[in-house]
Amino acid sequence: MHENLEKYLKEISHYLAVKHGANEIIAEIRSHILEKAERESGSVTAESLDRTIAGYGRPRDVAAKYMDGDEIISPTFRKYLFRYTAMLFAVHFVLTVLAVSFGTSIIAIPFFFIPKMSAFWAIPYLFMALVYDFGVVALILYLVTQRKGDVRLPWFGVRLANRGESGLKKPRPAVLAMLVAFFGVLLYLFLRYHTLFFYTINFSRPESLLNPAASVFFSILFLAAFACDIIGYWIRFLFNTAWITLAQHAVVLLILWIVWNSPVKPEYRSVPGVDLSLVGGGFVLFLTVLTVFGFLRSLVRVAREMSLP
Repeated sequence: MHENLEKYLKEISHYLAVKHGANEIIAEIRSHILEKAERESGSVTAESLDRTIAGYGRPRDVAAKYMDGDEIISPTFRKYLFRYTAMLFAVHFVLTVLAVSFGTSIIAIPFFFIPKMSAFWAIPYLFMALVYDFGVVALILYLVTQRKGDVRLPWFGVRLANRGESGLKKPRPAVLAMLVAFFGVLLYLFLRYHTLFFYTINFSRPESLLNPAASVFFSILFLAAFACDIIGYWIRFLFNTAWITLAQHAVVLLILWIVWNSPVKPEYRSVPGVDLSLVGGGFVLFLTVLTVFGFLRSLVRVAREMSLP
């Protein structure tokens, strides 16, 4: 009977995302529009309805008035959508880099599945992963919003601590410059000699301490761990929080776990009077203990940050 009115109400229903009572709301809006048209024009005609609909508001705005208190994602949680997505994608990115570097697939149920692929295909995969991570976070926040009551999510009480509050010193540009310079030297040595573990006699051409496959493999892991330290230190110029150092040590521990469980077995050169396998194992053990200590210290600092008012 009133075609334009029905189209208008149907468009409102597209925006009206409520659990219960959608039909009742549409019926109420129809009644209001009909009453207003009759009151202002004396009768309900196509022309009077068009004028009333034009002044009633956009369908999206009308639906929003009836959705107050029944949001898809609560405004309290909505501001964390991008933060949580960035955190999840950071893990996705690191696992993808590891999968591509070692030519394998990684499965971490329920959130991550990284197939075996080349570096070229990793680029579109990461774009897809970003959309996926955004959707996962949005779904979680939607479920939390729909649950009535006081719901607290992890990290909500975390804030970035000021200098000295968590015992974390402010990063210094000079230290970052030295780290980058040292990484540049290591990268140059690796590109030139295909290893970071070598020896030389009378400054002659360096010889690798390991077999070629192991030299390349463990050198890349060492560079990755060092690069992780540099990236973590740089991020602290933006957010000087113990959460950064905690994530940094966690990634390095993952790399060390790969070293201990590596399918590539090192074959050491024979050096008179020195057991290089014992030296190599001791060096990795020292790095592991040092990293575990740093990880635990970061946990204490994170707990201290969370307890701050």
